[in-house]
Amino acid sequence: MSVHDVPPGSAWGPAGPWSGAPRRGLRQLRGALLVMLALPLAPALLINLIGGSGRQMVGTLLGIGGIALALRALRGGHGRHRAAILMGVGTGLLALMAAQVPALGAVIFGLMAWFGTTLLYEGVPDAEPAPPPPPPPAPDPFEVPRTRLIALAAGPERLRPAVAGLQELLAEMERQPGALPEARRFLNIQLDGLDRIVTRLRAGAEPPAALDALVADMAEGSATLRGRLRAAESEALDIQIKVLSERLRQEGFA
Repeated sequence: MSVHDVPPGSAWGPAGPWSGAPRRGLRQLRGALLVMLALPLAPALLINLIGGSGRQMVGTLLGIGGIALALRALRGGHGRHRAAILMGVGTGLLALMAAQVPALGAVIFGLMAWFGTTLLYEGVPDAEPAPPPPPPPAPDPFEVPRTRLIALAAGPERLRPAVAGLQELLAEMERQPGALPEARRFLNIQLDGLDRIVTRLRAGAEPPAALDALVADMAEGSATLRGRLRAAESEALDIQIKVLSERLRQEGFA
């Protein structure tokens, strides 16, 4: 039974006296009675060890192991049902091997331990499962071009107008995830070209006279694409307004 299965009026419910800190305290003490039941087994194990009775010693160890596993199940939030089963198995093995109880009697003792543990923790809510890990963030499709533009911005001064135009175009594309495919191709072509130009300039190449004209054309192309993106959004908004107005008229609300 989980916390969500507790009836609303129950003392174990969220508004009951055993909610909050008392519930956490009870969860921390869960299994303490099972430990108390295991305490008499320690002297029995010592006596069997001194007496050299291997069968009885193994039976005592199995009994202690069953109680330890039951305690671990309770502490780990696996539920009282599994703890009761482990308690019953451990008690049955202890009775059969350590106490020399006949097989039928060992089964009865195991059933008694299982039933007693079930009743002992009846109504106690199981520990809440750990919350699932948060989903990973969605990949940023503009991270790579943004990084490339940052590197280009630190490049030669003569390329700054083209880089600034691409930065403004990228900002417009980020506002419109469904930007024109042409804008994406344009951005990639411009970035590749600027990267090659910067590489040549840093290698010692003399900038030709046509470089300034090319940079101006690149900046103008970026501005043109930004205008087309905004115009496409304005057109889409105008269509939505017309459709909504027509729908209101058809429904008699306008």
